[in-house]
Amino acid sequence: MRKEKVTNPKILRLRLKKMDLASLKYRNKFLNNKTGLYKKKYTERRSCPVCNSNNKIRIFQKEGGFFVKCNKCTMVYLDPVFKDKELIEYYKNNIPIQSAACVMGNDFYDTIYNSGLRIIHKHIKSKNKKILDVGCCSGMFLDIAKKKGGLTYGTELNKEEYIMAKKNHVVWSDDLEEIDFNEKFDAVTFWDVFEHLKKPTKVLKFIRKILKKNGVIFLQIPNSDSLAAKILREKCNMFDPIEHVNLYNKDALKFLFKKHKIRILEMVSVIDELNVIKNYLNYEDPYLGSQRRCKQMKFLNTQNIHMNYSGYKLQVLISL
Repeated sequence: MRKEKVTNPKILRLRLKKMDLASLKYRNKFLNNKTGLYKKKYTERRSCPVCNSNNKIRIFQKEGGFFVKCNKCTMVYLDPVFKDKELIEYYKNNIPIQSAACVMGNDFYDTIYNSGLRIIHKHIKSKNKKILDVGCCSGMFLDIAKKKGGLTYGTELNKEEYIMAKKNHVVWSDDLEEIDFNEKFDAVTFWDVFEHLKKPTKVLKFIRKILKKNGVIFLQIPNSDSLAAKILREKCNMFDPIEHVNLYNKDALKFLFKKHKIRILEMVSVIDELNVIKNYLNYEDPYLGSQRRCKQMKFLNTQNIHMNYSGYKLQVLISL
């Protein structure tokens, strides 16, 4: 992979769009050409992954999948969803788009990863922290954590990204719950991964076994209550019809954590997506538009977005 850094977000999105087209060819293999939906042999129906309710409304269809919203806890999720085995195989053989994004958008990811590390370091003071990054991609976050004195471990299902990450860190290529860890960790991180996990309760119970006393879990996840998601709906990149099986917001997270007696240490909104929103409201492509100023929309500002937990993503630190 050519390690070329891109600082212009529009150019980065154009290049990633080309990679998305290659990924789309891969996922189209799972579609029923007659119905336009994913083949039933790959999928299963389900209730809400947070509160187990079946009281839901269908929001929209995107490509071959349906997004629904739970009327009880406000969770947004895919129903039907790929079966566990099929989802794992999908990830193992997919094109490594995320690692390419990290390489090209190095400055952006460096900033966002460091913001998460600062939150972790506020609560875990010990030197040589053992950090496990679940779904570590090519290992960029672990690279940063290692430079700051962390002992770094990761898991990664994608074959190509696993090979990249294991060059500098201890990395496993199996599903999280199938790994026999001989370590306990000060922090377990899920950078844009928790939304890919179908059964959050099961995962959190497993993490309890490998977390040190007073250890923490860090999540960065797409925010279904973000202004960008609510305005763009199916045009928003957040709504991936195979991979983003669970899309949380502040209220759904609080419901989940209260149910399992998990303490929220910090929760912040990040990434305002103002340029994307304003492009769309200017009748342009949200991701490739001209990013002109919208004088009539001065009320749309970073402070208001994050004050109302309406950023594109949430960063959350929890203690079990």
